[in-house]
Amino acid sequence: MAWTRFPVPAFDPEALKKMTYNPPAPISAADVARITKAAAAGDSSVAGGYAVEPNAELLERLNFRGPHHNMILCALPGPGAQLLGRSYAWFNQRAYILDHNAPDAETLYCWHTPRPVNTRFGPETGITLSRAVIYILSGRILNDHTRGNRVMIDRNWSPGAGRAGFRIIAACDEGGAGGGDDFHNSCFELSWLA
Repeated sequence: MAWTRFPVPAFDPEALKKMTYNPPAPISAADVARITKAAAAGDSSVAGGYAVEPNAELLERLNFRGPHHNMILCALPGPGAQLLGRSYAWFNQRAYILDHNAPDAETLYCWHTPRPVNTRFGPETGITLSRAVIYILSGRILNDHTRGNRVMIDRNWSPGAGRAGFRIIAACDEGGAGGGDDFHNSCFELSWLA
């Protein structure tokens, strides 16, 4: 019988290697207002992930730095959506899951990887969300601060039969030559009943 000293949840990073970085363009403040209002009213047509420009004071309060600070607005079709985090990275990762994008935003969850190359990122089986809108910031832990990851929204991801959703994938390096465009450093899968 095989024995594992540090059991880790299953996560296959291979499909997220050697990708072409295509950063999501932030949506306008008017679109943010429209999407969040529709999601709060239960309109499933707006469900998905949207890049937004994070509030500068919020980034300062969270000590979140670097040229990459893509915040993703996650509009969900009402409460009950599932969020599962996974990681495969040499550098420890951190995620802030927030209630809104403002200086006084509440940190609903702050996840970090327990050690390098450990796939656990948040609770092993994920969490059930009670909100229709959350915001996610993803980064690499560096001493006293978090440096933002390069982030993409994977709208083509399939969560399996009977479910719908999307995932947010991230790379904590600068990419380029040598296979740097590997987007398995942070992965957030959001899904709900179709």
